[in-house]
Amino acid sequence: MRIVHAERIALNVPFYCDRVTRAMHRASTHDERMFVYRLETDNGLVGYGDCQGGSWPVDGLVGANPAALMLDDRVGFGPQLALLDLVGQDLGVPVHALLGTAVRQRCPISWWDIDMSPADWTAEAEESVRRGYTCFKMKARPWRDIIDQTNTVARAVPGDYRFDVDFNGFLLNQARAEVMLQRLDENPNVGMYESPFYLMQDLDGARLLRERVRKPVVEHFQDPLLHARCCDGFVVGGGAAGILRTGTLAAGFNKPFWLQLVGAGVTAAFAAHIGAVLTHAQLPYITCHELWEHDLLTARLPVCDGYIDVPQQPGLGVRVDEAALARYRVDEAEPTPRQRYSQAKRILRITSPGAAGANRTWEFTAEDVYQRAFYAGNLPGFERGVDLEVIEDDQSPAFAQQHARLRACGR
Repeated sequence: MRIVHAERIALNVPFYCDRVTRAMHRASTHDERMFVYRLETDNGLVGYGDCQGGSWPVDGLVGANPAALMLDDRVGFGPQLALLDLVGQDLGVPVHALLGTAVRQRCPISWWDIDMSPADWTAEAEESVRRGYTCFKMKARPWRDIIDQTNTVARAVPGDYRFDVDFNGFLLNQARAEVMLQRLDENPNVGMYESPFYLMQDLDGARLLRERVRKPVVEHFQDPLLHARCCDGFVVGGGAAGILRTGTLAAGFNKPFWLQLVGAGVTAAFAAHIGAVLTHAQLPYITCHELWEHDLLTARLPVCDGYIDVPQQPGLGVRVDEAALARYRVDEAEPTPRQRYSQAKRILRITSPGAAGANRTWEFTAEDVYQRAFYAGNLPGFERGVDLEVIEDDQSPAFAQQHARLRACGR
C-alpha cells in the first residue's frame, strides 16, 4: 500500500452559538480554522485526519507506506491520524488494535469552554447535559469571580455533575492558590483543579498546596512531576507515540490523566481509540469538538452519561462528511472570523467593587495586554464581584479618544 495523493484542506467552521463565538474571539484561543488531511492509496483507500489550528505539510507523504510512518510523530498530528486510519482500514482492524490492547470500551469525555459570565456558563452547562455530558472543564480567569461562576452553574446542573477548574497558572503561587482552592473545595460540584500555578516553578509549594486542599490537583505532564509527587494526575497531549510513552510512565506511578487533543470529530474518535489502550487514561478527555456547529462527520459521536464509545469499525471507524468539507472549505490565506474580529477596536473593562459602593475599574485594548499586566503583579485578581465588560467600537469620538489614550500608555 502506497500513498498516491495527499491533500490538506483548510476550513472555516463557525462556532455553534453566539455566546461561544463572542467568548472565543475575545480570548483569542481556538478559532474557526480547521484543517482536514485526506490521503488516498493505490489500493483505493481514503484516510482522514483533522486538527484545529495546526497545519503540517503533506507533499512528502506521497509514495510512502502508511504503516512505516503511522507512529512517527514528526509527520504532524492531523496527517498521523489519516495514516492510522489507512493502516487500520487496510488490515481490517480498528485503530486501537494498532496501538495496544483495549482496556475499556468507552471513554470519559468533558465539555469545555473559555471563561464566560455566570449566565453564559450556565447555558453552556445546560447544553452539555442535553448532549450527554456530566462534567465541564472551566477556564478560571482573574477578571471573573470564579466563586460566583461555579455557584451559579451549580444551581442548574445535577448533583453529580462536575466542574474541573483550570487556572492556567493565574493564581501565581502556593499562597494565593491555597486561599482560592480551599474556597472552591466547599462547592460539591467542583471536581479537580488544573494548573493553579505552574507547579514546575515551585515543587515544594506544589507539595504544600496538595496537602492543604481536598480535591485533586492536575498539571500538564512533565517527567520531573512524576518524582516530585506534588499532583494527583496529568494532562497529556501530542502525537500517538508520545502519548503512548507518557501514558506508560503515568501508569508506572499510578497517576490518572486526561487526553487533551483539540479538533473535530475525527480527533475525538482518535482520542477514544488511544484512550482505550492506556490503563490510566481515566479522567474526562478534552477534545473541544462540540464547540463548532459541525464535527465534520456524517453522524455525531454520541455521549451517554459522560462517556463515548470506542469505535470498533476498521480504521478510525467514523465517516467524514464530504459535503461539509465542501461547504466550509476556504483558501488557506483567507483570514478566520476571529482574525477579522481582532482587527477591530474594543475596550475591555474590568470592574471590581471598591469601598463605600464605589467601583474600581481598569481598561485595556486586548486580553493579552491585561494578562501581561496581571502576570507582572500590577493588578489584583479573582476578587469577589470582579467582572469583565467588552465595549465595542461605536464609532463615537469618546470611544476613539479613550482607545487612543489606552494604546498610548501601553494598555
